[in-house]
Amino acid sequence: MTIALNRNITLRSRWHKRFTGWVRGPTMARDIAIVLAIKFVLLMVLKYTFFNHPQAQHMSLPPEQVAQALLSTPASHSSQGDQHAR
Repeated sequence: MTIALNRNITLRSRWHKRFTGWVRGPTMARDIAIVLAIKFVLLMVLKYTFFNHPQAQHMSLPPEQVAQALLSTPASHSSQGDQHAR
């Protein structure tokens, strides 16, 4: 039992030293982790603010109509010559 207790204490002290070194020392890994966390939070705020619900109830469309609009090819416009060059 004392061996397991000593091992647990040494693991705790190792993790404690590693954590305090990470917090106190200027490391690139810490800076990247902080920037990624901030970006994740901002992306979630944008998602929940703008993309969770439609602005009005009448704005929802059936999935079949959305698929038809996205997957259909637009009609080609026949040109009347080089009117854009004149």
